[in-house]
Amino acid sequence: MNQIPDVLFADQGFTTWLIVGASRGIGLEFVRQLLVRKDRIIATVREPWAAHASALWGQAGSDHGRCQMYICDILSEDSIVKFVSQLTTISNLKIDYVVICAGVLRYPNRSTELSFDEFAFHLHTNTIGPIITAQKLLQTNIPIGTIVFLSSDSGSHGTFREIEDGFAAYAASKSALNMALRHMAAELKRKDDDTIILAMHPGEVATDMSNINIPWEVQGIISPEESVRKMIDVIQSKGIQHSGTFWTWEGKPYVW
Repeated sequence: MNQIPDVLFADQGFTTWLIVGASRGIGLEFVRQLLVRKDRIIATVREPWAAHASALWGQAGSDHGRCQMYICDILSEDSIVKFVSQLTTISNLKIDYVVICAGVLRYPNRSTELSFDEFAFHLHTNTIGPIITAQKLLQTNIPIGTIVFLSSDSGSHGTFREIEDGFAAYAASKSALNMALRHMAAELKRKDDDTIILAMHPGEVATDMSNINIPWEVQGIISPEESVRKMIDVIQSKGIQHSGTFWTWEGKPYVW
């Protein structure tokens, strides 16, 4: 599945992005837009989606000289470690931007009804997997400029909406992600590590994950194309002084 000669990563004139969770939705849209921009891309998919994703790269007009695909299941620490170890074998690799898109929403997930396993699944997918993936990347010698975690307005304590019935596990997992990444940013600052850590609210994006029947009207739905186009601009505009902050796809600071 890996189709980039390692030597290409030695060219420091190109921007390299790592998109974790790229088989569909927002992750796939990042791949589409970054290919058009002529950036270099490392994209991860889970094993069950590998064949499907290969077809999607073709639909996206993939140039396999600049897009390399790996298997990484963020629900498996072994899979994360294996993927990261594969990256360490690429000579002269530097990663300018890491975007961790992997996430899940199984609706409904009410605190008064959900099972132990259902709650754990949201936490493992939306919180633990993304944080451990970033941790393992940071423990390598690969230079990393910015790590972006896709969060959600549902995970904000300051904008709690009682109307969001059935989002308890999802919201809790995104809130936990927000707190963990803030600690990650603070820990890196104490180590004088200049890697920038950001949380992003991508907006109310029309993807497969959001295709659920809910008893209230969601305002301001946007396309994956608009969300990603604006997020790329926001991500690239942030410096070390912004590490540990939360932003919307429109470039507005978001309340924790």
